[in-house]
Amino acid sequence: MGFSLVVNPELLTARYIANIIDFPNALSVEHFANGRVALMEFKIKPDSNLCNMSLSQFRKKYGNVIVCAIERGNELTIPNGDFVLQPQDKIFVTGNRIEVVLFHNNVRPQVIKSMMIIGAGKIAYYLLNILQDVRRKIDLKVLEVNRERAEFFSQEFPDLYVVHGDGTAKDILLEESANNFDAVATLTGVDEENIITSMFLDSVGVKKNITKVNRTSLLEIIGDQDMTSIVTPKRIAVDTIMHFIRGRYNAQFSNLEALHHVANGRIETLQFQIKEDNKLTQYPLSELKLKKGVLIAAIIRDGKAIFPNGDDRLMVGDRIVVTTLIQNVTKIYDLVER
Repeated sequence: MGFSLVVNPELLTARYIANIIDFPNALSVEHFANGRVALMEFKIKPDSNLCNMSLSQFRKKYGNVIVCAIERGNELTIPNGDFVLQPQDKIFVTGNRIEVVLFHNNVRPQVIKSMMIIGAGKIAYYLLNILQDVRRKIDLKVLEVNRERAEFFSQEFPDLYVVHGDGTAKDILLEESANNFDAVATLTGVDEENIITSMFLDSVGVKKNITKVNRTSLLEIIGDQDMTSIVTPKRIAVDTIMHFIRGRYNAQFSNLEALHHVANGRIETLQFQIKEDNKLTQYPLSELKLKKGVLIAAIIRDGKAIFPNGDDRLMVGDRIVVTTLIQNVTKIYDLVER
């Protein structure tokens, strides 16, 4: 019997972390349409020029970068042009990858040149292999409490600085100058230790924290650390599996080609392909009766990304990126009023 799908959660998580390293100002990063469209999550700081800006003003300033969802406190919104951004809002922006990257760089110029990894597990192993392949040089240090594992990493990565020690101990972190690193990824096998270590690193001024947490019930403990990115291997793996299952469930009129959860799983961002003429291709977007909490954020047509307004229409062969508060979407008609 053959396998329909094989999932490696550690490898998927390592790739996810590599994306975060490339875009340190973002809390999370996802890609659609073979990398043509990016979705990034940012937190608005009190001194940001985005404070008190309406989304209509945002669109005029940033062109085809679209704010497709906003998290304010515990409330999620798919906003309209009248919505006004406030400090501490978490915004999810999407657009052409180049334009989103330019927006990212405008938020606060930052490049990760040095990184500490706490925990020499499978995720760290895959991540180091990925980082070795990138052109940009990053100074790396790994802290590992298990001597055999530390020696293994030292042999596998001869140019890597490996320290045998408990990376969750405050005295060792200070001794190894963790506060001088641009980023620290806490990847031990114990969620509570990762969270507490991340909170300590934030308190000593680490610019970017990447924290592995498997039990999502613990996420509230972390609170509102400005530059902490949470990675949840189980959720990353589940997204991959659910994309596969839902994509096979209903493929007559549209294919579900990608699925990502953001905002702790409360927002789904999906990519569909329009396979044949149907009621969605017969009207401009302004006349489609989309359900509340649904936004068509991008259309990919002939290899080019379009960031639509109400006058645009869907066509056969289009791929669309949709952001929605609706859960468990299996087909594109789930997004439209009956």
